[in-house]
Amino acid sequence: MQVLKESVREAIIESAITEFFQKNYQNANMRDIATKANITVGNIYRYYKNKKELFNTILQPAERAIDKLAEIDTDKTKLSVDTKSDLENLINFVMDTINPYTKEIFIMIFNSYGTHHEKIKNRLEELILIKVSKYYPGKFTRSFLEVISKSFVEAIFIVFKNNIDNPYKIKIMLSDLVVFFFRNLDDRML
Repeated sequence: MQVLKESVREAIIESAITEFFQKNYQNANMRDIATKANITVGNIYRYYKNKKELFNTILQPAERAIDKLAEIDTDKTKLSVDTKSDLENLINFVMDTINPYTKEIFIMIFNSYGTHHEKIKNRLEELILIKVSKYYPGKFTRSFLEVISKSFVEAIFIVFKNNIDNPYKIKIMLSDLVVFFFRNLDDRML
């Protein structure tokens, strides 16, 4: 029985992230992943039975990070954007949660067509809708909140795609978007 080495597993993961980031799930090639990891393609299959298993493995930490975003309302004050401090706390929570997995989240958002991960956009839209409706109970119709949440998530995706290598810019723009979409939302509506 051959021993699986953690350093080889890490090289495969790192190479797979690069491959799926540069291409997408459909176009990624196990042979190219192996080449980038300086191993044979057969060696990858000792660690992962197929491309799907490897893809799911690299996205698991990003999925957990997104799941953690659901915890944002465990303390209602975290949702508040009434003061600069409230906003900073919210944005810091979001950035601390997603920052270690920006490439993986990018892959999930933009490069996961043909996998169950492609539904991340709908999941995030529903999360935003639920959080906003809890923060403003009974103030807005579901239809209105759907429009707001879809628009907000689409804006986040644009920011994310255009600034993938600049977490600071993502943080600043995310802060601006939160203020634009949600600060005093109930007061702005007639």
